[in-house]
Amino acid sequence: MGEASGDILMFPYPLQGHINPMIQLSKRLSKKGFTVKLIIASNNHREPYTSDGYSITVHTIHDGFFPHEHPHTKFQDPDRFTDSTSRSLTDFISREKLLNNPPKALIYDPFMPFALDVARDTGLYTVAYFTQPWLASLIYYHIKEGTYDVPVDKHETPILASFPGFPLLSQNDLPSFACEKGSYPIIHDFVVSQFSNLLQADCILCNTFDQLEPKVVKWMDDQWPVKNIGPVVPSKYLDNRLPEDKDYDLGDSETEPDESILSWLEKKPAKSVVFIAFGTLVALSDKQMKETAMAIKQTGYNFLWSVRDTERNKLPSGFVEEALKKDYGLVAKWVPQLEVLAHESIGCFITHCGWNSTLEALCLGVPLVGMPQWTDQPTNAKFIEDVWKIGVRVKADDNGFVSKEEIARCVVEVMEGEKGKEMRKNVEKFKVLAREAISEGGSSDKAIDEFVAIFS
Repeated sequence: MGEASGDILMFPYPLQGHINPMIQLSKRLSKKGFTVKLIIASNNHREPYTSDGYSITVHTIHDGFFPHEHPHTKFQDPDRFTDSTSRSLTDFISREKLLNNPPKALIYDPFMPFALDVARDTGLYTVAYFTQPWLASLIYYHIKEGTYDVPVDKHETPILASFPGFPLLSQNDLPSFACEKGSYPIIHDFVVSQFSNLLQADCILCNTFDQLEPKVVKWMDDQWPVKNIGPVVPSKYLDNRLPEDKDYDLGDSETEPDESILSWLEKKPAKSVVFIAFGTLVALSDKQMKETAMAIKQTGYNFLWSVRDTERNKLPSGFVEEALKKDYGLVAKWVPQLEVLAHESIGCFITHCGWNSTLEALCLGVPLVGMPQWTDQPTNAKFIEDVWKIGVRVKADDNGFVSKEEIARCVVEVMEGEKGKEMRKNVEKFKVLAREAISEGGSSDKAIDEFVAIFS
């Protein structure tokens, strides 16, 4: 196969959980010979910059909002975002096409279906890249097609949902807006609209791997031209063919690793620490935050908890200071999650079950305690517990609240219960499968090469 050349444009949805998988695919394509231009829609203009070690340049285009407006305003006004960003993207591509080495393709996030229309109108090969797994995206697809009808009232009509390649799903296993009509209307429209024009895409990529969702993938193969190219976790923690690829940064990060965290972990016995992190968007209620803290304290295990500054005041008074003084716990505002999950002292990971966090734990062999909150997280949690059997999911009450007894029960089960031993074996098995998929000759590696060959 000849080496690829030319420009590829990458257009992630402007949330970190969507940008990171785009960055990782960009790195892989850069090493295959492409020049990659990563386009970020933002209300904060930044001069283009090129990454260290990769042929990747990051550009910002205007998303239609003003610098004084909160970045999340775009989620409340999606029409304004779509109108402005589609114009900005059209202008950007039009300028790029006048260059000596014009772009060949646009890889876009289906959260922005307008990007496909822009790419086709400007003559580019169009590639949809799902950064979430098929197990979530297919539910959105069936809602769009009308083959699954969202109940009017989840309490009056509790049902088991059936989808091709899936286990039966209870309402607690479905994405949050799929349980009841009218709940989360903006998110509903976002995720369902991904499929509004998808059949026009020339190619479809997904951040999963064949061995992780085999039944779902088998069904998918009969529907669309899909290539599963995941897990797109930094190479250092997988195949190590890009040894410099140790995080999601492009050499422009201002966040330095907190050596004190890793030094603290070094002093703890193997598999003795409970790691807790709920991602960049999830905000637990004050009551749930305090309940979680009391649960962790009740178990008696060492713990490391990533808590944003804005959430810290929700912790019980004296909780942080006591844990630090007695050296059984550490609360940090920023944690190098991959390095932490790779550390031998980590025994389990309490997580919101976001897809990136789920993949990272799976790739690093860490069993999970799932506390899903919304969107795809409940479905991810279902697969974690009942399909892959690499963790346990807490049981919430009708209001979504989880008691300290329930959290503690789940943590103890994973850390030292009989089921926990099985979970550990299973997650180690998937760790091997993930590495095989992305390593040379693996299913995802072949899929990437097949994609590259289109432009060679």
